[in-house]
Amino acid sequence: MKITLRILSYLKPHWRRLTIAYVALFSALGLQLYIPAVLARVIDTGLTDGNMRYLINAALVIVGLAVLQGVFTFLRAYLFQYLAEQVGYDLRNELYAKLQDLSFSYYDKAQTGQLMSRVTDDVNNIRGMLMMSLRALVLAIGMLVVVSIILISYNWQLALVSLASMPILVWWSLKFGVTVRPMFAAVQQQFGVMTSVLQENVAGARVVRAFAQEARENERFEAELQTLFARNLRATKLWSFFFPSILLLSGLSLGAILWLGGYQVITGALTVGTLVAFNRYVTLLSEPLRWIGFIVNRIARAIASGGRIFEILDTKSAIQDPAGAVRLNPMRGEVTFEDVSFRYAGAKRDALADLSFTARPGETIALLGPTGAGKSTIINLLPRFYDVTGGRILIDGHDVRGLALADLRSQIGTVLQETFLFSVSIAENIAYGRKGASREEIEAAARAARAHDFISALPDGYDTKLGERGVNLSGGQKQRLAIARALLLNPRILILDDATSSVDSETEHHIQQALQTLMEGRTSFVIAQRLTTVKEADQILVLQDGRIVERGTHIQLLQNGGFYAEIYDLQLRDQEDVMRDALAGDD
Repeated sequence: MKITLRILSYLKPHWRRLTIAYVALFSALGLQLYIPAVLARVIDTGLTDGNMRYLINAALVIVGLAVLQGVFTFLRAYLFQYLAEQVGYDLRNELYAKLQDLSFSYYDKAQTGQLMSRVTDDVNNIRGMLMMSLRALVLAIGMLVVVSIILISYNWQLALVSLASMPILVWWSLKFGVTVRPMFAAVQQQFGVMTSVLQENVAGARVVRAFAQEARENERFEAELQTLFARNLRATKLWSFFFPSILLLSGLSLGAILWLGGYQVITGALTVGTLVAFNRYVTLLSEPLRWIGFIVNRIARAIASGGRIFEILDTKSAIQDPAGAVRLNPMRGEVTFEDVSFRYAGAKRDALADLSFTARPGETIALLGPTGAGKSTIINLLPRFYDVTGGRILIDGHDVRGLALADLRSQIGTVLQETFLFSVSIAENIAYGRKGASREEIEAAARAARAHDFISALPDGYDTKLGERGVNLSGGQKQRLAIARALLLNPRILILDDATSSVDSETEHHIQQALQTLMEGRTSFVIAQRLTTVKEADQILVLQDGRIVERGTHIQLLQNGGFYAEIYDLQLRDQEDVMRDALAGDD
């Protein structure tokens, strides 16, 4: 009941249109119920007495009533459709805004397909309820009450026969609703699973084809589809049994009425016109009874979907602006980690343990270590994608948990190893962090990122529309656009997550030039496996199992002969030799 009332609360801002819709609904209903009464008088007066003038007038009245009924029906249908679309619009907007607000920890355990199905299919189920079921429910109740009163006023004996099945129908409908609701919840859950498989397959299409696993993926999708089919079929079987049972009871009632009513006509206790009108009203009464299955079906689906939607809307983000948040604009860029520890939800050990270091404004900090050492965790904690579980992180002497999130993140630029570009123009991608940036500013950032030349060579230049994730650009080109995006943002703190690891030497050279421009005067955190950036860092932190095992400059760490020196001998010195050979070849 709570979910239903919460769904209906979305209609509150549109109460005027809702009121007009119900006025139109009941006006159309009133006209529909008046027509059989006119028909009874036509039969008993016009036909029996042979009064042609009465017949013509009655026919004109019926046509007029039908026209008016059509107008009110159109108005009712349009307004309920409008309200359903408006609530769908509001729900999707609210869901989308909530998804923007939720922290990374939520997405760590959420399935993309489940989220997608709630924004699409679940919202559609609620739209369907408001557009059809809610209207039909009120209409059914109104028709049942009014028609029952009319039947009793016509002939109480026939009315008792026609209404005798009502308690059974109400009981059976309520029982059906309680039984079918969890079935539809299971259907919606499985629809989300199927959507997740589909989304994952589309995103990983290159891997699937590279390993020739199309048949395997088909089997995987078919298995989830079969589960969805089975759950839908189970609910459909129950609904299919419910609907004929309603028709059976209605048929038995109609048969009894014809027998008893016919007897009363023969004995003179009832006129033919009254019996015809009575049968018409019983037919009208049977309509809402037939709707019950449809109404309960749609409402049960909507309640199941509403529960899934409100589950997201009621989730509190783990990362929120504190009361009285401090605004640092601009930052100086001093970053201090004080005894920082962090553990991901569900993990058995800390990803970081008692980590302490300070980066002064304008310094470059290189983070080095094997996979799982905690490098990515450090750069995720800095913009407060997660909150520390121990210790604190300070920027310009302020705990990041006390800073306004928008201010904090707008002054931290990020260039990741896997660059994400949107399916919009190149100019819009570069200006993503700076709303209202001029074309001159965009081009200046692109020039500084060594991206202007390749952009200008494209058919539409800066207005070139990119494919999904920038699929029509090379890896190096995408990286330079990411650097241009960060340059335009003009952040005080910069995060570079292995930005040159997957490009060739020539492209790396261009990117390194762009990075040098980007890092100038900014506090920079660099996760790198390439030689140049690491060697030039003001401070190198070597991590292992979430702890700093070594720190210092390139020269200091080589002299210490520890873990860093081993990494340098195994990997970085080889890179230096390759670069030296390449330069010698150019000479």
